[in-house]
Amino acid sequence: MRVIDLLELPILQGTRVVAGEAGMEQRVRWVHVVDLPDPLPWIDRGMLMLSTGIAWPRSDDDLAVLVRRLAERGVAAVGLAVPHYFSRFPDIMRAVADEVGLPLLEIPWEIPFVRITETVHQLILREQWQELERAEQLHRELMRAAARTRNLDRLVRTLGELLGRSITVEEPDGTLLAFYQRGSYEDVARQVTIESGRAPAWLQEGLIARGYLPPQGAQPYRVPAIPELGLRERVVCPIWLHGELVGLVWIIEGDEPLSGLDLRAAEHGALVFALLFAQQRELAQLEARLGYAFLTTVLEGRFGGSPQEFERARALGYDPARSYRVMVVALGEPPLTVEAFQRREQVALCIRRTLRQLGSAPLVTTLHDQVIVLMEQDAHLEAVWRVLSEHQLTAVAGRAYSGPEGVRRSYREACALLEYVESPGLFRYEELVLERVLAGDSEARQAFVALWLGPLERTRHGDRLIKTLLQWIDHRFSVNDAAATLGVHPNTVRYRLEQVGELVGRDLLDPETQFELQLLLRLLTPSMRRNKAAARSHDAGRFATAG
Repeated sequence: MRVIDLLELPILQGTRVVAGEAGMEQRVRWVHVVDLPDPLPWIDRGMLMLSTGIAWPRSDDDLAVLVRRLAERGVAAVGLAVPHYFSRFPDIMRAVADEVGLPLLEIPWEIPFVRITETVHQLILREQWQELERAEQLHRELMRAAARTRNLDRLVRTLGELLGRSITVEEPDGTLLAFYQRGSYEDVARQVTIESGRAPAWLQEGLIARGYLPPQGAQPYRVPAIPELGLRERVVCPIWLHGELVGLVWIIEGDEPLSGLDLRAAEHGALVFALLFAQQRELAQLEARLGYAFLTTVLEGRFGGSPQEFERARALGYDPARSYRVMVVALGEPPLTVEAFQRREQVALCIRRTLRQLGSAPLVTTLHDQVIVLMEQDAHLEAVWRVLSEHQLTAVAGRAYSGPEGVRRSYREACALLEYVESPGLFRYEELVLERVLAGDSEARQAFVALWLGPLERTRHGDRLIKTLLQWIDHRFSVNDAAATLGVHPNTVRYRLEQVGELVGRDLLDPETQFELQLLLRLLTPSMRRNKAAARSHDAGRFATAG
């Protein structure tokens, strides 16, 4: 019950608020009659203090001190029976009460204090009983939701709907785990957090600088509005698991502050989330152990390919018929220290979580200072790297292949790249082939040729496209000279070159591309070039009629 609610009670009809209206929203926890010279030992926070004023001092200075001391003790309001010992509240008391926000109520003398205390106490007890019933109902709803689902998003939605508030559940570092949005975004900080999937660094740093993060205990606490951070009022409920802070529940207060009932419901929610986190952690550890064992077996060539092994692989999310890239994240530090080991496991956990959010199987393992991952889609590769990029790591990725042998080949390609990269970033095998060719890497030469000619060999009439491309390069990119050698019309050459550009995904007129094409021509072995020349001679007459 609030102070302002007291004025609506029939028992207090005729009562007037004469000062301290700024404190009318304060909660009244109890009512007590105090008519002693020193009332302070008999009062407590949230109390409505009733008095006849018989024992109050009469000097302005003493009355001013009395009001200040009552406000400091957290008294919700002071009710004075008038007129008798005082005809009204003295001016000095009203002035100080306005200053400190302590409501002063003038109650008609004929209203018995016992009737006031009885009525207000009954209402307070009824309100508390209703809150307990409501808290029990909220707890039952949350437990029922937890029994129906193990999905954090659904549980957060249930809590948000019960409280009628927007909620986010985040990891201690600000990574967004789940959210419930009630209506439009309340502030910039919330919008950025939801759209980017994590609390922005400037928000985290601002809250840490102001002492609101990390939480200092297990109880919910309020974060006031911070306009310079784009932040409205929030309540934060820490989620603890075995003494470890595993998450934070952020509840937007909105126009109406959260009640004690709301805070208890939020605490229940944090407890349910902690139980869910414990279960998910156990499942993740089991999943990680199985995934580590499987992927390690494939990389070491110990995957036998029996029906039972393939069945277990599919259960983990691996399909040998699909193509996968192997991504290797190198931490660049000795793996034997406790700090290095923990960092490696945190990176692996982050990758597994991201892949699960993308709907992809978290096929991850670790080796020395590396975290090794199977990626089915390039979009997933980019998404994982966006999460890792701020940690100044180096990630390399081989090309996509199918089957266990393809996984090993992609892993070898990824490891080969580590010798050529020194700065943090994401590097794909096909992006660094040229650098490796120029460095004299014989394997890279074969890969470079395959990158250019492979897509052409796999298409219909690919041999014609290859011959046309090589003649065009050999004649210093002259369409007319290439057409004359091939015995076809120049437009035919142009059409074939357009097909080549589309198949390899490159602009053939770009100077850098033409440099690579000249290198390609010189990398072809003499026997290959002789074979190409023999094929051109054999087909010369046929191409002439076709042109």
